[in-house]
Amino acid sequence: MKRSYWSSLFLVALAAQAASSVHATTQAKAAVTTPAGEGLTGWLNWRGPAQNGSSPETDLFDTLTLDGEHHLWSYPLAGRGTPVIAHGRVYTLAYESEGPEHEEVLLCLDEDTGELLWEKRWSDYLTDVIYTRYAIGSPTVDPATGNVFAMTGAGLLHAFTPDGELLWEVPMMETLGRLSFPNGRVGAPLIVGDLVIIHFIFAAWGRDFGPARDRFFAFDKSTGQVVWGCTPGGPPKDSSFSMPVVERRGGRTLFYAGLGGGHLVCVDAMTGDPVWRYPFSIGGINSSALLYGDNLIAIHGKENLDSSVIGRMASLKLGQAPDDGGVLAGVENWRQDLVAFTSSPTLVGKRVYATTLTGDLNCVDADTGKVLWHQKLGPDQLHASPLAADGKLYVPMTNGSFYVIRPSDTGAEILDHEQLAGSCLGAPAVANGRVYVHTTDRLYCFGERRDGGAPTWEPWPKLKPGPPVRLQLVPADVTFRQSERVPFEVRRLDANGTLVDVVDPAKVAFKAPPFIGTDGGVITAKKAGVAPLTATYDGLTADARLRMVPDLPIADDFEATTFDQDDGAWAYPPGHWLGGREKWMIAEHDGKKVAARKMENPLFQRTMTLIGHPDDSNYTVSVDIKADGNRRSMADGGVVNQRYLIRLRGNYQELEVSSNEEHLKVGVPYKWKVGTWYRLVTRVDLQDDGTATVRAKVWPRDEAEPADWTIEVEDPHGHTHGAAGIYGFTPQSRFTVLLDNFTVTPND
Repeated sequence: MKRSYWSSLFLVALAAQAASSVHATTQAKAAVTTPAGEGLTGWLNWRGPAQNGSSPETDLFDTLTLDGEHHLWSYPLAGRGTPVIAHGRVYTLAYESEGPEHEEVLLCLDEDTGELLWEKRWSDYLTDVIYTRYAIGSPTVDPATGNVFAMTGAGLLHAFTPDGELLWEVPMMETLGRLSFPNGRVGAPLIVGDLVIIHFIFAAWGRDFGPARDRFFAFDKSTGQVVWGCTPGGPPKDSSFSMPVVERRGGRTLFYAGLGGGHLVCVDAMTGDPVWRYPFSIGGINSSALLYGDNLIAIHGKENLDSSVIGRMASLKLGQAPDDGGVLAGVENWRQDLVAFTSSPTLVGKRVYATTLTGDLNCVDADTGKVLWHQKLGPDQLHASPLAADGKLYVPMTNGSFYVIRPSDTGAEILDHEQLAGSCLGAPAVANGRVYVHTTDRLYCFGERRDGGAPTWEPWPKLKPGPPVRLQLVPADVTFRQSERVPFEVRRLDANGTLVDVVDPAKVAFKAPPFIGTDGGVITAKKAGVAPLTATYDGLTADARLRMVPDLPIADDFEATTFDQDDGAWAYPPGHWLGGREKWMIAEHDGKKVAARKMENPLFQRTMTLIGHPDDSNYTVSVDIKADGNRRSMADGGVVNQRYLIRLRGNYQELEVSSNEEHLKVGVPYKWKVGTWYRLVTRVDLQDDGTATVRAKVWPRDEAEPADWTIEVEDPHGHTHGAAGIYGFTPQSRFTVLLDNFTVTPND
């Protein structure tokens, strides 16, 4: 059975409507035609083929018995997201163990048996994730290639073949300034044509990308290079992982998503151009929206802008956008006081099904917003979302209960209720007669063993390009060493962002600062720093962002810094310090130039600023540290060495090595004083068995270096590489910390 991607969307709606007792409607827009080609069958992303948690599959089970009828297999590994299924394989994110043994896992299992086919494992690093809040997200399968894309809690974006071969990896923390938060939300990559689009909060460098903002980045799915980045909203108040939904409208490929600052936004998926934003709440929006004809239905669980009521579901009319990233107004069809913190609604015909914060399942008329009924299923609901298929709803709840429900316009008939092991935070998935639910205890597979029934996904339809009207430089944002040569591709796009052709770089005029070489579109750098790159061809221009980091060894005593701020009182730190401009300054102290933590913003009490290249390995990091404080409170200072944080903790009077607050954190007592300079030396050594030894020593700078290490920590899952950096903590923004004589030298 051959269908286009968007034909699948339309048929999903029809099949689900025919199998249920709710009224039929033309849910989707007219289908587009895709070129002939082999597509994949299955459930390829978190929200499924219709982007709304529904499937056209039929003949699914009404009841089941744990370890009995319709319980095919279980895999004992904790997860908090949704598995995806393609070509007879199940891919899911998971996590295992606690303490230093903790790892995040990408599993590939046999669809029929649950047998492990392959797995990939990663140790967390330099994040704030707590309470094993991992795998709050899903992999995504590309319908054109079958390749698998997944993100880790530390912001590693991966591309794998179906057989588990690594195609590329992007360490977004160390190249784009991806931040981390205790909630551990990861979300899922979005595949649109040749692009992989991700959504998170980033703070890198420059006026546009330096401040912490909710951003989208698009990567070339073949190479991992950044194609575009955009900041469609204002400052975030929450780390949103709202999954975008995509459509073609007016010839453009657009997506819609919620942001951590309370906006719903529309963005051009091909170019990253913001189209519009709609103020929807005071806090972050985590749920994904629904496309319903010419309307967008969204829900949030924060305070509203125009009332003290918490939460709202609303329907917005599309097609009346300002088209320049401006504010959308006067487009609300209806609103309803429903509260969903992160659970996303499901659409079947004219009915929206949503599990809300109070543990209720609600049925809402998509045309009017009227709540037709609600059914209590649990004490509360957090992340998990309903699945609609075969005229039924498969609904997991936070407390581990799992329901099979037949909805009508008058109520919910509960066909089955099972208590699963662990908590349910991910939405179910369905493929080939099997329903999958991942809990914090195991992955369940329910249903019958059969082939067929799952919709066929075709590669995203390619449009015939029109005349070229803009240039695009790829990579659009790149971090590279001074010694590297980076080739750029210059693309011409039409008005809808469709690729027209690739221009010979020899015919393109490149413009960059004098320390950047642009020979034939191959970029080189004479020194570390950041700079824009501009390309001009046939009256069209495009820009890219260059971040050049130094080769090892690195040595900086800051004496060459020119003070150019506030009449020569201080200077910003080097531009390649990722996120450093807002948090550090180079100032004079006791006749010397040092790096000092800035104190203006109390939100920046704690900062890790990465300086080196993420591929650097086997090196020693040293720095001088002087802390301010008093008897009750004292600042911290330290360094990052190969994804380990080594810091002097003032309030605790200790030297500590950590990779994550919850899993690898070891400290030893070390009494140090306010107002005294100390020298910190750190080293990481890898062993052949994959373990690592992290060593550090500290002493008053004016005294002789001790022979022994002050602390030695063994990591059973050693980090093989990572960017060097610096660390500072200024409690209540009252007491600063100073750093000087920063060096990074190869161990050998």
